[in-house]
Amino acid sequence: MVYAATDGTGASDVLLVLAAGSRLAEYVNNTVTQTQFYRSIWLDVSRRLAWLEDFAEADRAEAGRAAPERLGRGIQLENVSFRYPGSEKPVLEDISLDLPAGKVIALVGENGAGKSSLVKLLCRFYAPTAGTIRVDGTDLAALSSADWRARVSGAFQDFFRFEYPVYQSVGVGDLPRLDDPAATRTALVRAGAEDLVSGLPHGLDTQLGTAWEKGVDLSHGQWQKIALARGFVRDTPLLLVLDEPTSALDAEMEHALFERYAQAARDERQRDSGRITLLVSHRFSTIQMADLIVVLDGSRLVEYGTHEELVARRGQYHDLYSLQASSYRAGARR
Repeated sequence: MVYAATDGTGASDVLLVLAAGSRLAEYVNNTVTQTQFYRSIWLDVSRRLAWLEDFAEADRAEAGRAAPERLGRGIQLENVSFRYPGSEKPVLEDISLDLPAGKVIALVGENGAGKSSLVKLLCRFYAPTAGTIRVDGTDLAALSSADWRARVSGAFQDFFRFEYPVYQSVGVGDLPRLDDPAATRTALVRAGAEDLVSGLPHGLDTQLGTAWEKGVDLSHGQWQKIALARGFVRDTPLLLVLDEPTSALDAEMEHALFERYAQAARDERQRDSGRITLLVSHRFSTIQMADLIVVLDGSRLVEYGTHEELVARRGQYHDLYSLQASSYRAGARR
């Protein structure tokens, strides 16, 4: 409540008090709102940090068996289902699947079909909600997670831009060889990125990122090539995951890159390690290079086989392939 002064105070002074009081109330209200907002964020971050610390501690406590040096049979999924923490909706349901050693395998499906979730389970970023994943007959959960991840390599559509010198931005894909220029050069060749680096002012020593003095920025496609090279640093991973790592490249460049890599994956050295290469792409010209194709739809496995078998079956894969092929033909006519 505001009282008018009786000592000659004018109406303008009363209005000033009213305005100041209104502004003060607004400031107090905003402060309370922001305090509650930051408090909710702090509590959420604290819960996530506590979960992460518990997860890391449990991971350290679990010694586990060593990952195999090579794959003989491959990876088998038995009635695997998965839903993300806090969600009741499964993203994968009752998946039984054989991923044979030494094969290039493509995952196909519409957005939300569960392709990336399956990749995360195989990398052991998450554990299945139900069912079992076996590596040469051994439950993946029984293997040391650190040891298994050291035998897994990958490149993903969502990647981090490490603002290091080029050789380190690539080398973090295999930390023991972080400062090994020979390993970095080999990875860049595998990713088709050697021309990119040769065009940089200091080659492998070029500092990436404009936040640094004399740092160089790259286009999205160039950053993606660096990330792809990072996934190719390890020479003999047991599982190589390529989850749409070339989405910023044109279809022709992606096709040439994976055609070369698919052939390399089948050479004698890769067969000796039994490496499984898992490819996720929406481009069927790339998918056709796979030895086997897995088709997911609505969290379930609906088809599995070679490109020729699935086209002849005239099921969902046939429809998706035909739709994309007709789009390409229509674009070529224009």
